[in-house]
Amino acid sequence: MAQADTEDIIQPQNETSDQGFQAGTCTQETEGGKNCSVETPTIYYTTAAGHPPIGFTQYIIQHEPFTPLPSPPFPPGALVAPIKEPISERTIKTLRSDLPPGLTVNPEATDSRCTVAEFLHETAPGSKEYEPECKAETITGEEKITLVTNKDEVEIQPGFKAPKGFVIPPIPGGTLIPVYNLVPKEGEPAKLGFIVNKKIPVFLETEVAWESDFHESFTIKLPNTAEITGLSTLISRLVSKGRSGDGTYLTNPTTCFDPNDPAYEHLYSTWFRAESYGDPDPEFPHGSTPVEAKLPKVGGKRVQQTGCDTVPFDPTVNVAAGTDEVDSPAPATVTTKLPFDPATEGNEGQMQSHVRKAEVKLPAGMGINPAGAQGLQACTDEQFNKGERVYTNECPPESDIGTVEVESAPLAETLVGDVYVGTQNSTDPESGEQFRILLEAKSEHEGIDARLVGHIKANKTTGELNAVIDDQLTSEFFGPLPSGLPQVPFKEIRVKLDGGKQVLTSPPVCSAESTSKFEPWARPNTFAETKSSVTLSKDPTGGACPKTLAERKFSPFYKAKTDSQKAGAYSPFHVNIARRDGEQELKVVDVTLPKGLTGKLAGIPYCPEDAIAAAGGKSGKDEQASPSCSSASQVGSVTTKSGSGNSPLQLGGKAYLAGPYKGAALSLVTITPAVAGPFDLGNVVVRVALNVDPETAQIHAVSDVIPDVFGGVKLDIRTIDLDVDRNQFMLNPTNCAAQATQGTINGGGADPTNPAAFSSYGVSDPFQAIECNRLGFKPKLNIQLYGGTKRNKYPRLKATLTARKGDANIARTAVTMPRSLFLEQGHIGTVCTRPQLASHTCPKASVYGKAWAKSPLLDKKLQGKVYLVSSNNKLPDLLVDLRGQVEIYLRGVIGSGSTGGLKTVFRAVPDVPVSKFVLNMKGGKKSLLVNSTNTCAKPQRAIVNMKGQNGKKKNAKKFKLNVVSCGKKKSKK
Repeated sequence: MAQADTEDIIQPQNETSDQGFQAGTCTQETEGGKNCSVETPTIYYTTAAGHPPIGFTQYIIQHEPFTPLPSPPFPPGALVAPIKEPISERTIKTLRSDLPPGLTVNPEATDSRCTVAEFLHETAPGSKEYEPECKAETITGEEKITLVTNKDEVEIQPGFKAPKGFVIPPIPGGTLIPVYNLVPKEGEPAKLGFIVNKKIPVFLETEVAWESDFHESFTIKLPNTAEITGLSTLISRLVSKGRSGDGTYLTNPTTCFDPNDPAYEHLYSTWFRAESYGDPDPEFPHGSTPVEAKLPKVGGKRVQQTGCDTVPFDPTVNVAAGTDEVDSPAPATVTTKLPFDPATEGNEGQMQSHVRKAEVKLPAGMGINPAGAQGLQACTDEQFNKGERVYTNECPPESDIGTVEVESAPLAETLVGDVYVGTQNSTDPESGEQFRILLEAKSEHEGIDARLVGHIKANKTTGELNAVIDDQLTSEFFGPLPSGLPQVPFKEIRVKLDGGKQVLTSPPVCSAESTSKFEPWARPNTFAETKSSVTLSKDPTGGACPKTLAERKFSPFYKAKTDSQKAGAYSPFHVNIARRDGEQELKVVDVTLPKGLTGKLAGIPYCPEDAIAAAGGKSGKDEQASPSCSSASQVGSVTTKSGSGNSPLQLGGKAYLAGPYKGAALSLVTITPAVAGPFDLGNVVVRVALNVDPETAQIHAVSDVIPDVFGGVKLDIRTIDLDVDRNQFMLNPTNCAAQATQGTINGGGADPTNPAAFSSYGVSDPFQAIECNRLGFKPKLNIQLYGGTKRNKYPRLKATLTARKGDANIARTAVTMPRSLFLEQGHIGTVCTRPQLASHTCPKASVYGKAWAKSPLLDKKLQGKVYLVSSNNKLPDLLVDLRGQVEIYLRGVIGSGSTGGLKTVFRAVPDVPVSKFVLNMKGGKKSLLVNSTNTCAKPQRAIVNMKGQNGKKKNAKKFKLNVVSCGKKKSKK
């Protein structure tokens, strides 16, 4: 311990006597002739949140035990007290007393404060003898000074000279003097003063430890008059009248922790530090060792605060949306109030508990607006300077999203400041670390700069916001306090968001409520709940606001088009979906493309399933730097605009080809990094099942449920633009009939979290290819018959169709066999039913052949079996089931032609390019053909009618069949 440190100057607390440093609050100043101290523990004031009649601090300079002087010649009761030498090392230059956290001094309790000029009013100009002209109401206590002579022959009064060490008790008007509540200087929350012997003004300069635990303290700078006057201070006892003014001058902490528990043994202590003139501390008070004054003991246990169960706690919250429109930018103001009532005469009860923890929940549907992220930056904890005693922070202006104002009863001036966006410390929106706000409210005039961190918990499903304001403060004397907010009173806290930043969106309905919770310091782990609501009156699209979610409008815009409508040409394809503010959320897109508008899958690998899964777990920035799917799989891009207001946030993503999904042959997956401003919420992954109609090859696209909340953010998606623009991917039809892209878009309906409650809106966008006539149509067909040629033989048939590149696709094909080939109905046995066909469980006996097809749109050929399937016709249909990357049906209707020959008509061939198609029908017992005559007797000619998708035809009335077995020599035996 350094020389002239605190314990070298004053006596430390004595646990059993009133000697040494003492401090506390009391019900009365004396009991049985003794001052309130550890010797009178029963008069300590222990009511939590109550207003103690008395508060005191007392220090005693280091000295030897008192020695009585003989009477006479000295006055009765005269004492001497040998004190430490030299004088300079026990003459206090500066002292500082630090009060327990939560013990509040309210200088505003008095109706007025005395100005320093009034306080230093001289009895005569230039006399340096002071007689304050302060109002009586500004007297908040008294100072009691016991002096001691520091040399011999000090004239105490005319004719009486005292020896060294002579103790002089407090003298009314000289060393027993009133303490005044003064007007503080700039940077002080309060100022007190007293005048010793009408000549020595002493000021108590106050501070709030806003850089740590917000406890209050006062510092006194004493003049060095000891050697001049021959008198030194021996005992100083400052007594405050706790019920001065309106009765709230002093308020006890609002807690009832047990100081006998080692975790709380220092929580209610007062601390004292001092420096001497002889050996000053250049870093005072930080270089001086504090002396502690603990609560007294009764029966071996320290007295404990009581009455926490009756401490009132009635916080309220009001939320004003800042707009009268639903689903619109909301420059909201959140006002939290806590009553602060004067303790009038006869009503010296308990004050409201300080708030330990606040959970302010915004009304349902009021959520984070993505549009507000544009241009936003985050303020780091280091830039915010929490825990530093400086009146400035280094937060970038772009992180400022609003203002905060705090009204506190002990402060004459409102604390004002700003609200900043803090850095993202988590990817869990419900953790309170993904979204954080930094609140700073200050008054340099009052000498306070309060900084708090708010943790915004955003519901993953609904986006509802719960702002949790909590803290973990640390005492400079004993380390961490119990977790919680500063133990300080406030009347009102207003947080107002900047309308220009558009950080919140108003609820989607006229009225919305929420319930906030506040934990009092008086009763830890209990909560007071308070309801708040907002009421809105307008819909941003016009008209009255909806009362329920289901009443919201929903008429989304839908557009689907190719850059070029040229038939048979490759062209980028674009889809645009949009909704207006106030309308229901976009949830599911379910549309069918026009016949023939298809994609070239050849050469494009699927994005692997594990890569898609990995995208959902990556950060958005990682996805931007290293996409989960290969560029070889990319077929386009997606752009979304999200958020309410006139400037929604635009985000870009990529669209990839992916494999089977939810029963569909293939799928599209869009991966959009949700990176905006200082936030990275991950990646929005939406899968679109691409069902291919086997009869028409039309693409039926069904999206996953589109999130309306992602990462806790209420997306408010305004537009979705899907651009499928891979080179030579999307291919136009070769049929120029008027068509449309049509289907439905589901809205959020009565509950955007429940698909059963979604609404549905039909959409249709016309589409028509052009210039079909420029396309040629010259397919080639070859039909071969194998096997027996004689009457009643059952030949095998092979048909090979080839098409030219760039021609119109086939729309219809009809083949009428010559009368020499009849349908062998005796071979028609088992047929495949529709359910069996759909489930791929056709009986083996229903198989009558096989086929394959090669398309330039696919890497591999499609192949499959040929079945007889049930139909609405007289005879079963012939169905070619081509399987591979997709599944296509070619349905042939069997009947009789105009010539009486067997006719098979493929009436609806899909409008997709096929370079080659081969059909092999079985012979023998599974043949559907029977010769009615010898087919080698003359050329066999069929009738072939083929029609292109563009209407062009290729017909042959005498199409020659190739009877392969005719003309072959029989092999020798």
